[in-house]
Amino acid sequence: MVKIRMNKNELKCENCGMELTEEHIYTRMIKGKEHYFCCADCSNEFERKFNF
Repeated sequence: MVKIRMNKNELKCENCGMELTEEHIYTRMIKGKEHYFCCADCSNEFERKFNF
């Protein structure tokens, strides 16, 4: 389990906008930057959009 210091009012999935919690967060490095998502499906969709 990864401990993340976060402002609970601001951290949302970068793809769908769902609010994230410490228990429900998926992080992924894309082109050297860390991005936050609610699930692997959202991270995959975001990366596909990011690469166009």
